Amino acid sequence: MKKRFVIISSILTFLMGFFVHGIYEWFPSLVTTIFPVNESLFEHMKLIFLSPLLATTILYFIYKKKGITINNFFFGFFMSTVFNILIFYLIYLPVYKDMGENLLVTLIIYFITILLSQYVNYLIINDKHNRTLNVLGLILSIISIIVMTYYTWNPIKSDFFLDTHTNTYGIKK
Repeated sequence: MKKRFVIISSILTFLMGFFVHGIYEWFPSLVTTIFPVNESLFEHMKLIFLSPLLATTILYFIYKKKGITINNFFFGFFMSTVFNILIFYLIYLPVYKDMGENLLVTLIIYFITILLSQYVNYLIINDKHNRTLNVLGLILSIISIIVMTYYTWNPIKSDFFLDTHTNTYGIKK
């Protein structure tokens, strides 16, 4: 059953990325600044973080309604997502430097890193339930969202925060 959770989560995470990418553009508000607000590498990191959060949360409640428990849900989410961010940028940045921006290549890399990170999630949720680690995963997830939102409003003037399409940082004012 947990393999199925991870497979469905991988596909839903990938699809959720398209939704997450456009939320702020479609509904600009204070609340939607937790989602990507521009095309910078930093804002895409938020996409990589929030897409699996939404996907796995939806699945978590579906499974819970069916009486199925997912061990270490929050810890698995957090660790696999941090892994996804790291592995995505380790693969993407050299490719981007060589090829420039290519949507198809980016989407392929994103899907591959989702699969790899969901394997990490699979290993964690198949381990014995650990309440302490799960609470830690929840706390770190909340802190991460707060920090990412802070840097959306107060971006560092570096290439990582620069939207190369508009030559701006953070929220367009």
